[in-house]
Amino acid sequence: MLSWLANKTTPLSHIVQAFNQTTLPAGSVRAADCPFLVVDLELTGLNARQDHILSLGWVPVRQYEIVLSEARHYLVHSPVSVGQSAIFHGLHDKDFKQARDLAEVLTELMQTYAGYIFVAHHCQLDLRFLEVACQRIFGKAAKFSFIDTLNMELYRLHKQGIVMKTDALRLPQCLQRHKLPQSDQHHALADAYSCALLLLSQLKHSHADITLADLQLQSR
Repeated sequence: MLSWLANKTTPLSHIVQAFNQTTLPAGSVRAADCPFLVVDLELTGLNARQDHILSLGWVPVRQYEIVLSEARHYLVHSPVSVGQSAIFHGLHDKDFKQARDLAEVLTELMQTYAGYIFVAHHCQLDLRFLEVACQRIFGKAAKFSFIDTLNMELYRLHKQGIVMKTDALRLPQCLQRHKLPQSDQHHALADAYSCALLLLSQLKHSHADITLADLQLQSR
């Protein structure tokens, strides 16, 4: 990370400041007119204060279309071994020889997608890791605005009077319920793409003029 930081001329805190000051879509904006960025992380563990981001994938969605040309997947340097977390994501220490600095990846993310609404399945985990990473690297917290496809699915099912077990809300089960293709689990880009498909299917089953505020309500 130090080699990349040494080449930066803009103070790192300014990157977060510019991201935070970019105007987000108003709640009254139709979801169809709202730019989304679907993200997924692979991690060494579940504690944002102790564990680390190993990979990050994202897929933009604009005008209800997945923009594959802008999809990205990065392995990032970790200060610790992947350890037992390899059981879940299949990444091993030897895979990180060409990994990127997390500061570089987050800078690209925030400079390219300021003003976007972020999306994830069970977003609180991703949000927490991103917040902690920004605080560590840039010395300033980034204000990410997320909607959660897991909570949206729970809301949709409750409206239909359907009670589901917690496991039935995992991404693979949601994809199956929406008759969407399955992909390799625990690959950041594959999961981001799958989450984008789920988001579009959920929007398809909503009314045509659903707004961002409606989605935020369903995501609580």
